[in-house]
Amino acid sequence: MSPCALLSDRMVLVADGTADWSAAEAEHLASCPDCREEWRLIQGARRLGTEAARRTDAGRVSRLVLATLAGERRRRRWVRVGGLVGIAAAAALAIMVSTADRRGSGGEAGSIAVVGAEGLQLRLAELESLNEAELEAILDGLDVPLSEGAGGAPPALGDLDDTQLERVLRSLEG
Repeated sequence: MSPCALLSDRMVLVADGTADWSAAEAEHLASCPDCREEWRLIQGARRLGTEAARRTDAGRVSRLVLATLAGERRRRRWVRVGGLVGIAAAAALAIMVSTADRRGSGGEAGSIAVVGAEGLQLRLAELESLNEAELEAILDGLDVPLSEGAGGAPPALGDLDDTQLERVLRSLEG
């Protein structure tokens, strides 16, 4: 390690008063312009730090920092509690909507229609606006018994008519 690097490492200790220059270090400092410039910089920084410490009320600064941290802690707690309240409200709303009576005025079905065929009842959403003929057409589309539809290979896309292709696309849309 060069004498300049060794001297540079010790400058902060000497400026703080915890170490002294050796004779060789003092001689190098007197002969090296770069080390003298760095030493002047360290001494200037030390004076500025001492002046800033004298002007700063450490007790006031610590109180301000602690108050800011406490306020941040309270804010985070409120955000967390607010999020939990929001989730609870959303869950309560979902339960209320799913269990609400879906009958419109006059006792007709609201947003769920019940289609029955030979003992099987299906609850189909958003069919209340359909007339009897349209509901019959939907019921005819459900004529295939579940046991027949479960086995066998599915038809190829080329074998489907326009209505069936539209149903496939709607099912993919979600």
